[in-house]
Amino acid sequence: MAYENLLKSVEENAGEREQEIRTRARAAVRAIVEAAEARAADLQQTSLDETKKAALIERNKLMYLVRVEEKKQLIMRKEAIFSQAITMAEQRLFSLRTDPSYPEIFKKLAQEASGAIGTGKCHVHVDKRDESLCRDTLAGMNLPAVMIPDLTTAGGLVITNPDETVTISNTVESRLERIKEHRKLEIYSILFGG
Repeated sequence: MAYENLLKSVEENAGEREQEIRTRARAAVRAIVEAAEARAADLQQTSLDETKKAALIERNKLMYLVRVEEKKQLIMRKEAIFSQAITMAEQRLFSLRTDPSYPEIFKKLAQEASGAIGTGKCHVHVDKRDESLCRDTLAGMNLPAVMIPDLTTAGGLVITNPDETVTISNTVESRLERIKEHRKLEIYSILFGG
């Protein structure tokens, strides 16, 4: 019987020992699973954060590109409206010679140009259609000048000093070009309120 008791005692100890090893193994497995789940959650969150960041960067890039395209389209529309306004002004100005106030306008253009060229004899270049108007205007201004009808213009004149080192162009076309260059921003502001 002592042998049976000993065997029984060994079996009980072995069973307890087995139970203890199984309990520790389950705890170790549970700890490994929890650590793996925590690591997987961290990786998933990191991946999600990186995806959100990449999506935000892409969205911002696309929004920037859309804004650039919108700005480009706005500039093109402004340019088209500006060109249309200039074309309308050109059409009106190119018929200036038929306006009853043209002689007075021509006189002001001549005074402006001659004032800029200074005193003394000068050369006045005009369109052949303005030859008699120019002669009368120069006589009325008491301006010593040589009139040269060699221009083709919608109106106005070009005055030079005798050696032609200084030229003052006061034609409809030259004034329109100056307006285009110098007043473009002002015209944009009037047209578009900004």
